[in-house]
Amino acid sequence: MKKLLACLLALVIFALPALAEPRSYLDYTDDVLEDGSLIYYFMELSLKLPADWRGKVFAMAENSGVGFYQRASYDAFQADGLDGGGFLFRLGCSVNHSFDQLPSFRYLGFSEESALNYYLELPSDYRAYGNDAARAEYDAMFAQIDYVVENASFYADQAQAEPATEPQAQDDSAAEGVTLEQARYHFEHNALPRYFYDDPANVIDVLSNNGVYRLWKAFADENGIAYPYTAADCREVLFDADDGTAILLLTLPWPEATPLCFRIYMVYNASTGAAGYYTVEYNNLLGDAAFLCGWSAEREHTNYGDAPVLSGAVTGEEPELLDEARQVAGLAGVSTALTRAGAGGPVDPEPQDLALIECPQLGFTTMADPAYTWKYEEGTGVYIFAEAAGSIPYVIVYRTGDVIAEPLEYIREQYTPHMKQQYGDDLAAVTEYETYETGGKALPAGLYVYRLQGHLVSMLRLYEVTDNGTAVYTAKYLDDDGAATLGILDSAVRCFKDE
Repeated sequence: MKKLLACLLALVIFALPALAEPRSYLDYTDDVLEDGSLIYYFMELSLKLPADWRGKVFAMAENSGVGFYQRASYDAFQADGLDGGGFLFRLGCSVNHSFDQLPSFRYLGFSEESALNYYLELPSDYRAYGNDAARAEYDAMFAQIDYVVENASFYADQAQAEPATEPQAQDDSAAEGVTLEQARYHFEHNALPRYFYDDPANVIDVLSNNGVYRLWKAFADENGIAYPYTAADCREVLFDADDGTAILLLTLPWPEATPLCFRIYMVYNASTGAAGYYTVEYNNLLGDAAFLCGWSAEREHTNYGDAPVLSGAVTGEEPELLDEARQVAGLAGVSTALTRAGAGGPVDPEPQDLALIECPQLGFTTMADPAYTWKYEEGTGVYIFAEAAGSIPYVIVYRTGDVIAEPLEYIREQYTPHMKQQYGDDLAAVTEYETYETGGKALPAGLYVYRLQGHLVSMLRLYEVTDNGTAVYTAKYLDDDGAATLGILDSAVRCFKDE
């Protein structure tokens, strides 16, 4: 199944402390130095821990970063069935200043290369276990947090001593310390190639069927970035080769600066494993002309300076793009015998392909693929099940006769607090959308990710004011595997009618 939400979260994770940053930035290896101190190597920096922490501390990758725990308290709390005991600090990174909202943190530095701020999140309450030995050890370790901060070391001379400067009020493209240019660079040159090489078949599948604009918009919305683009500024074209290679072309909005991209090509052959990520990059000295470049899986950038490419003004409609795609195929070492498979983007199902769902109890109808099952439950609405009836994943469609005049305000002031109270520490992430696009509509929504019986449950809740009240749509799925469920949601929203 296509893991659309996995890709979405992977690209929008910068906004809230509760969401994970791109995993590659916080992947780590650890070692012991000659003086006995512990060292953890991350992509852009290292953390050094006191020698007397050896055997007393361990690290754990989490949704919001890499947490460091006192082992004695953690194990004791686990024996009591409780999580989070012994928490000392968590290394996180953010493209904006969202960490300023944390109850307690220590700033480490800003990387010019990745446009990321690094920080240590500290506990907001006392996490030692309730016996004298565990408390004494925890207190001694926590008193040495300054040692960790002072010995955090960036590998290159790219970290400022202070957080990135605040955006100028006159600059509509800047938000929370990150500019539109920085955001696009990270999206095009860091996030997309990393996740493409991690799972090329899945990324091509998701983007060709759902569109790159949806990912970009989610990324921008989650990071408070003002952007001038629309869905019409992006396009996807899929080419097939006679050797089984798929080449996905992403046409992007006009770049603001060097070296942002006009177009991106993703090349993958499932049989041979050949994969390549190629960029058609803007250069302010060339005007409409562009450079053809590429990123390898090892993060090496190549400029094919002598390779002719089309004008940056070319859109996804010109047949000349087939010739450029063939040139890219040649660079990738795959067959250049290409045919256009078709443009990406969600395809609206014809009404006759869907089954009518009537809900006279609440006064509405909607539609779903007849392959799925559904039922009405009083007080909840119509359940449409993606798999087994009666279990997650599913979509719920409900209509209340009350008009929620300001749905986004309702989400922020009532529903999000309700979810925080209901799930407490098990609520891993909260995202509030001013507009979430599905079913041809842009609706206010809340996305809530919480832990349940060893799974991460994602619950997306959207609100639509109708002629006779307010329609409420809820999509719930497990472990980021939401493609089928989000497809049901798209049809349910698109076909909803008051009766």
